[in-house]
Amino acid sequence: MLKNYLTFCTLFLIVAVNAQNYKFGKVSEEEVEATTHSENKDANAAILFQYQRTFYDYIPNTGFQLVTEYHKRIKIYTKDGFNWATESIPLYRSNSDAEKISSVKGVTYNMEGGKLVEDKLDRKDVLTENLNRFRDMTKFTMPNVTEGSVVEFEYKVYSPFIMNIPAIQYQNIIPVDKIEAKFTAPEFFIFNKYSNPKSNTYANIKESKETYPQLDRQFLANEFLVEMENIPALKLEPHVDNLQNYMGVVKFELQMTKFPDQPYENYSKSWEGVAKTIYDEGGMGDQVKRSGFFKDEVDAVIAGKSDALQKAAAIYTLVQQKMLWNDYIGFYTDKGTKNAFKEQTGNVADINLLLVAMLKYAGIDADPVLVSTPANGIPLFPTGDGFNYVIGSINYKGHRILLDATDKTAGFGELPKRARNWQGRLIKEGGISSWVNLYPKAKAGIANFMNLQFDENFKLKGRIKKSMDGLYAKKFRVEHGSKTDADLKEFVLNENDGLECSELKIENFRAIGNEITEQYDFVSNSGFEVIADKLYLNPLLFEAMTENPFKADERTHPIIFDFPSHVENTVNIMVPEGYEIVSIPESVKIKLHEDSGEFSYVFQASGNFIRLHSELDFNQTVYNPTDYKYLKEFYNTIVEKQNESIVLGKIAQDGTIESAEGSR
Repeated sequence: MLKNYLTFCTLFLIVAVNAQNYKFGKVSEEEVEATTHSENKDANAAILFQYQRTFYDYIPNTGFQLVTEYHKRIKIYTKDGFNWATESIPLYRSNSDAEKISSVKGVTYNMEGGKLVEDKLDRKDVLTENLNRFRDMTKFTMPNVTEGSVVEFEYKVYSPFIMNIPAIQYQNIIPVDKIEAKFTAPEFFIFNKYSNPKSNTYANIKESKETYPQLDRQFLANEFLVEMENIPALKLEPHVDNLQNYMGVVKFELQMTKFPDQPYENYSKSWEGVAKTIYDEGGMGDQVKRSGFFKDEVDAVIAGKSDALQKAAAIYTLVQQKMLWNDYIGFYTDKGTKNAFKEQTGNVADINLLLVAMLKYAGIDADPVLVSTPANGIPLFPTGDGFNYVIGSINYKGHRILLDATDKTAGFGELPKRARNWQGRLIKEGGISSWVNLYPKAKAGIANFMNLQFDENFKLKGRIKKSMDGLYAKKFRVEHGSKTDADLKEFVLNENDGLECSELKIENFRAIGNEITEQYDFVSNSGFEVIADKLYLNPLLFEAMTENPFKADERTHPIIFDFPSHVENTVNIMVPEGYEIVSIPESVKIKLHEDSGEFSYVFQASGNFIRLHSELDFNQTVYNPTDYKYLKEFYNTIVEKQNESIVLGKIAQDGTIESAEGSR
C-alpha cells in the first residue's frame, strides 16, 4: 500500500513539473529554446496558447457592456514569423459611443547567456489610429523580437455594442497548440451558434449554466466553452481566394431577448432585413437619391449620348478620374456624397454611392451592392457586420455590370480584387435585395506572337508582339502603375534573363480599359542547345510553363483563379540554313473535366518553316476540390508539352542528316 502511494506521489510530481503553465508570465526556458515546432517543422511561428473570455458586465444606471479578455503566447521560429509579434485590434464606434481597449501588457522572452531575459512592452508603443468615423485600429509590436523569441501579451476590449459578439477563431495559418475560449451571457440573452461551413475542422462547443451574480436577483447564465489542442495550421495552397474564408471559427448571433417580466424581443434578421436596415436606417437610400450638386457635370459628359451603356461608361470615367479614394473602406459614407464630390476625395461609400446617384440621375437602372472583402471573410449569418464594402451596378439589357470607381486601374465593368469575393447583396430602392455573383464572367486574354530565326553567329533572333486585355491588362497596370514610362520600358527589357531587347514599343498602358500591347526585338543565347550535330529548340522560350503549381496529392479548398482566361501563343520559326527538321513535338488537344477548360498545342511544318499555335482556356473562376485531380493532370500535360523541344539536324554534304553521337 505504501509502495503504491509513493509511486503515485512520484508520478504526480513528474506530471506537475512537466505540465505546461499558461499563466501570464510563466513562460519556460524550454519554450524559448525550442527551434522548431513539434508537429510542423516548417512553421515560422506557432500560437502556444490562446485565451479568450467574453462576458456581459452590468453597470447600474447604464446597462450592459460587452467585455472580452485576450491572452496570447506566440513562439517565433524564423524571421518570416516576425509579423506575429505585432497585434492589430479593430475598435468600432458609432456617432454616440465607441469600443475601448485597456489593461494592455506584453513581454518578449529571449535566452541570453543561458538565462531567460524579459523585455516589457512600453505603453507608449501602443498606438491607436483613426481609420474612419466608424473604426479605429490599436496596434503594438513587441520589443526585441528575434528568431527563437516567445512573445506574450494580454488586453481587454470594452464594447457598448452588445449584439456584436467577438468570434472564436480557433484555427490560423500557423499551428495552434492550445486554445481556451469562453462566452458567458445572462439567460435572458438567447443566441444562435454558427461554424464556418467552408472549414474542414470542427469545434466541440460545451454548453453549461452558471449563476450570474451581478444583478439584484439571482439569474442563470449560459456558458459556451471551446477547448482544443494541437490544431494544425491552415494549409496554404495555390489558387486560394483567401485563407480567412476557410478558417475554423465559431460565431454567435443574438437571436432574441427575454428580460424578466418583459415579452420576447426578436433580433434575428433575414438578409432582406439586413439590407433594408442598411439602405433605410443607414442612410444609403438618401445618398443615392441626391443629385442637385452634380447635375451640370453629369449633363456635360452624357450630352449627345443616347445609349444607356455609353452614358454609364462616361459617368463612370467622370467619377473615377475626379474622385480620389482615401483608402478607407465601409458601406456608410464618411463625408457624404455632396461633400466628397466637393472635396474630390472620400471613402469607398462616398465614391461608389456618388457613382450610383449619378447613374440614377441619368435615367440608368443602377443600384448599390454590399460586399465583404476577402480579409473580412464570408458572412455566416444575416448581419451587417458580414459586409464592409460597397460597389455600384447597372442593369443593361438584362445583364448586371458591376462597377468600382475607387480603382484608377479598373476599366468599365472591372472590379479590383478586393471586391471580388464570393457574392454581394444588391439593394434596390425600398430595401428589396438579392444575391449577386461577384466573380468575373468575361475572359481576360493574353496573345503572344513571335517570329524566330538564327543569325550568322548562331544567336536566336526574334520579334515578339504581346497583347493583354481585360483583367490581365488591369493586373499589369496594378503591378506597374507607379512606374514612369522610362521605368516601365526598362522593366520589360529586363524581364527575361538572357535576352538583349531593343526597339520596344508599349501602347495603351495609360488608357484604362483598353488592350495593352508590347512589341520588341530580341537576341538570345538561351532557349536552345546544340549537342553534336543536332539543335534542340524550345519554341515557347520564356513563355513556357516550367512547373505544375499543383503538387499535392489531395486538395482541401476550392481552386479559385482570378478570372476566366484565354492565353494564345503563335510562334513562327525559320529553320537555319544547313539544318533540317528531325522531329517536332506531337500536336495535342485536350479538354478539362466537363469542358471547363481546353488546351491545344498544334504544330505545322513545311520546308524550312515551322509554326506552333497554342491556346489555353479556363472557362470558370471556381473549381471544386473534386476537380483537383483533373486540373493536376491537365497542368501536367501543359508543362510536359510546353517543354518538349523541336529537334533540327545538320545536313551532311550528301544531303542526309549527319549522325549525332551523344545527342539526347
